[in-house]
Amino acid sequence: RRKTKASMAVFALILVAWGIVLDLLLLFALPFAGQCGVMGELIKMAGCDAPLDKFQTLTCWLFAICGCVRALAGFYPTEKGVWYAAASTFFLEVALTIHLSATLNDAAGAIGFCGSGGGG
Repeated sequence: RRKTKASMAVFALILVAWGIVLDLLLLFALPFAGQCGVMGELIKMAGCDAPLDKFQTLTCWLFAICGCVRALAGFYPTEKGVWYAAASTFFLEVALTIHLSATLNDAAGAIGFCGSGGGG
């Protein structure tokens, strides 16, 4: 029982960091600030050019929404509903990336990170 609580606490911390740092900061805020390096490298389907086009803007907002849900799951680890919502963001991200990527290699990042159950 103690191990389960410790594991959940670690996973909650990972979700908060993932949601705030990766999704909200690196994939949402930085591209709008003209810093496209991370998004261009991680999100091959959208690329990143300053100023952002409509597709890139939509992609950034999608990651913002996912980041909020993922962070909320970490902040409220006992709320089952928000955990299900956070889990669904990973499936959504993988499905969307596969659907919109030109090649499967371009989708490898989302498949590897999200499809593995949370690798980073």
